[in-house]
Amino acid sequence: MNRTVAYAYAGVVLTMFFWGSAFNAMSYIIQHMPPLSGASERFFIASLGLLLIFSITGQLRWAALRQNLAIYLIIGIIGIAGFNIGCFYGLQTTSAVNGALIMATTPLMTLLMTILLDGEKLTTNKFLGVLFGLSGVLLVISQGHITTLLHLKIDIGDLFILLGAFGFCLANVLSRRYVKNATPLETTTFSMLVGAITLGLLSVIFEDPLTAIASAPLNAHLAMGYVVICSTMIAYLFWFNGIQKLGAGRASVFFNFVPVFSMIIALLTGQALNIWQLVGTVLVMLGVMSSGGFFKIKSTPLMAKHCTK
Repeated sequence: MNRTVAYAYAGVVLTMFFWGSAFNAMSYIIQHMPPLSGASERFFIASLGLLLIFSITGQLRWAALRQNLAIYLIIGIIGIAGFNIGCFYGLQTTSAVNGALIMATTPLMTLLMTILLDGEKLTTNKFLGVLFGLSGVLLVISQGHITTLLHLKIDIGDLFILLGAFGFCLANVLSRRYVKNATPLETTTFSMLVGAITLGLLSVIFEDPLTAIASAPLNAHLAMGYVVICSTMIAYLFWFNGIQKLGAGRASVFFNFVPVFSMIIALLTGQALNIWQLVGTVLVMLGVMSSGGFFKIKSTPLMAKHCTK
């Protein structure tokens, strides 16, 4: 494994930590401002910050924006704005268990999309990676009680989260396939700006964002500062770099680390762990290692490339 790929793996793992911890921060923020207003503040600050920093350092090329404008519009609208709208509105009407279960299908959805859209072959390593990872997440969520999974009820909130996750996966696959002659930081900055504008327009139509943001307490804005810097600016840069270097299918398997990091945060805050959480963590790690090719398993294609035809 060369150094560039190793850095990409490390960046994706760190991204999962930032996104996992963002759930804790956003759960506090959303108590003090409505969803669209909170999401708008997050992405407006982040996108403008990236735009300013990289414009000053000369790392943004407007030629890249002109060449990839159509795909950046798609990524920003469905992959950033759509994903956040689906999650925030979905969690208002569904349980955290349902939401986590649906988000745990992200690697599987991404893998299927890469097979259908890119003609990527389903190898034994990738299949085992998804299987181990999804099994580990299910164990963590259900605490080892399968009846918890059997009695889940589907409602409109579940559909919101499912649509958001679908949009996020599709945007990831399309970004690797259609973004041309652009760096990960250009893709991050320009697509995030599109997402911020989309969220801003929607918040003005359906909410009163200026009043909501101005009336929020200082602690909510401090939490937002962490989300903006770590879970948005840094995380999305690492994420798009990971997609470019590793591929959407391989990078998405790391999504299974999100509940693992949430569990670690819970441990650090004094909450006890159980055996199922530990077993689930091991399975998640096995899944990531299998998908990443750390195990020497013969890569026999399980699904031929003609699936796309």
